[in-house]
Amino acid sequence: MDSSAGVVIVGAGIVGCSVAEHLTRLGWRDLVVLDQGPLFEAGGSTSHAPGLMFQTNPSKTMTNLAKYSVGRYMELELDGRPCGYQVGGIEVAETPERWEDLKRKHGLATSWGIESELISPEECAE
Repeated sequence: MDSSAGVVIVGAGIVGCSVAEHLTRLGWRDLVVLDQGPLFEAGGSTSHAPGLMFQTNPSKTMTNLAKYSVGRYMELELDGRPCGYQVGGIEVAETPERWEDLKRKHGLATSWGIESELISPEECAE
């Protein structure tokens, strides 16, 4: 094993691995990723993340970044099996103010190409 590298990335969490993956796509080959131990034992924030990928954001730039990230996850495989599973989610409004907020988010989502649907309590129960 070489004792030097052109790029040393500290941390093998989502950010470190993403940086390594993107640099590799750009043609970098002289790089190494270092971490303090196995991912699920290292104690970093990635090992504690719930895996939710919310795409709608008041910022169109952040929404586009989230859409890009979801697309990248959907391309990942481990041992020939996909790593990304889109199962959807439900946000519940218990107040009129929250309902208005969800309608605003729905408008943002649909205008920026994110699948979104407003449903009634009865539809939710189904």
